[in-house]
Amino acid sequence: MTDRPRIAPLPPAERSAEQQRLVEATGTEMNIFTTLVRHPELFEDFSRFAGRLLYASTLPGEAREILILRTAYRCRAVYDWVQHVEIARGVGLPEDVIGALCTDDARGLDREAAVLAAAADQLSAHRDLDDRTWTALRERFDEHQMIELCMLVGDHAMIAGVVKALRVRLEDHQAPPSWA
Repeated sequence: MTDRPRIAPLPPAERSAEQQRLVEATGTEMNIFTTLVRHPELFEDFSRFAGRLLYASTLPGEAREILILRTAYRCRAVYDWVQHVEIARGVGLPEDVIGALCTDDARGLDREAAVLAAAADQLSAHRDLDDRTWTALRERFDEHQMIELCMLVGDHAMIAGVVKALRVRLEDHQAPPSWA
């Protein structure tokens, strides 16, 4: 991946009042937001949806971040991986789990984390879940959470494609993971 973005982040001096409001609503000047805000109407809708999945999730924080990190790894989405490692640590996801999520076989995960990783793998690769994985997930998650789980992985697979295609750079203080 090149260091040069295909669409550069929009500097504050070039933003309309609406674009500035939308960036401020995120609470941060992250490159993903300052790039996507170039399309303010779409960015506003995306922010509402992605924010719902992140900040008002019915899934436990650790489960949500396992799904996101595994999807980011499977999609080789460096930007999403780096951002969500920080979030995963913040919700208490152990370092050994984070490390296992960026390996092809994900060995060392407990049963619950392994099922979540398998779900992210299957949804990322096939846009479907096999019956065994579905049954294992239904032992833990209700109907609403199952819908959300599928949408969460789909959202982060989409984000992976957008960020990679636009060549959104990591923030200045961040470094890519060893697998990148």
